[in-house]
This record gives sequence, C-alpha cells and structure tokens, in this order.
Amino acid sequence: MAHQSRQATTPVSVHRLMGEPAEQGGALTKDPAFDWTQFRLGIYVRARPEDVYTIWTTSQGLCRWFLRSAAFAASSGRPSSRREAAKVPPFETLAARPDAEMCQTGDRYRWEWFYNDGVAGEDWVLDVRPPTKLSFGFGAGMLVEVLLRKQGVWCEVNLRQYDIPNTPRAHRDMHMGCRAGWVFFLTNLKSVVEGGHDLRETERAKTRQLHLVNI
Repeated sequence: MAHQSRQATTPVSVHRLMGEPAEQGGALTKDPAFDWTQFRLGIYVRARPEDVYTIWTTSQGLCRWFLRSAAFAASSGRPSSRREAAKVPPFETLAARPDAEMCQTGDRYRWEWFYNDGVAGEDWVLDVRPPTKLSFGFGAGMLVEVLLRKQGVWCEVNLRQYDIPNTPRAHRDMHMGCRAGWVFFLTNLKSVVEGGHDLRETERAKTRQLHLVNI
C-alpha cells in the first residue's frame, strides 16, 4: 500500500519533462549532438494550471517569484524589421496594464530584475493561450515558450528557450547563463506557489554581489 501511495503522489514522465532521451530496453538512447541554440527545462508545481498561468502573465504575479518590477502595455506586436523597430516609441509613452491584468498577444513588456541592483529588459509577448501556453521574446532575438499541463494534482511546467545565437560568447552568456537563471527561478516559482517562500535575495547591498545564484 505504501508503494501505491508513493506512485499516486509522485509526478511522472521525468524524461519527457526534462527533454532527456527515453529509456529503451533498460538503456538510454544515444545522445544527439549538443544543441547550443536551445535548451529545455521542466518542473512540477502542486497547483492548478490556471493559477500558475496567472503568475506568469501578470505584473503582480511575476514580481512574486521572478522580477523586481514588471509592466505590460498593449502594442501592435514585435517589429519584423529594423525599419519597424526604429519607429517603436519609448515604453514610458505607453499605457501600462493594471498589475493584476493578464498580458495579451502582441503586448510589449518591460521587466527589471534584482540582479546587479536592477538589470532591465524590454521585448514583446508573442502568444498567450490561457491556461496552457505563453511565449515571449527574450533579448538578442531569443524566444521563450512556456507550456503548462495538468497532471493529477500537479501542474507540469515546461520551458524552452531557443533561437540562441551559436557563438562562443552566446554559449556562455545566453545558453549557460540563462539556463542557470531559469533553473533557480523555476525552483523559486515552485517554492512561492507551494509554500509562499521567496528564495530571492532582495536587499540592495546584496544584489550587487554578482556571484549570488538567487537574484
């Protein structure tokens, strides 16, 4: 009976969640060549997909586990050319959505982290499909896709970051750097949703210490 109870409460499909090769005949399949242009990460959160989706898609929600400040504003979408990008108005001139309002496809965003006393970035929301899919631009032409799936009492969270430049510097800063960051933030997402504990370092004097893993 104890074995059955453990199976009922433990998430499954670990290889699929983490993007790893599945076992075949007791052995792992041969690893493909390493792809520096993308990575996948996953985690299980004990919550409804609707609730997890809300903290991914509202300014109020993102600041609970990911950002120091966040703002979304309606726009005509991500520019498709440099000429269009040159015509994009400053974010400050746009009307930001209320903190509790869900972002929409085509929205522009401005996000700020605690890291290094406030690193900020701007981009666009590309696709909003409540409560299962969210995708957005993530600087340097990169894209992030988040997929949510109900698995019993769990919400399966799958994140893919892709279109990462295939250069030595991008391997270090964008693939390894972003991957390490998402590992922490997905863990913090689970912590906040399940227990209410925010694991980030938020004191200004400490966020200037760039070796910290939780900012």
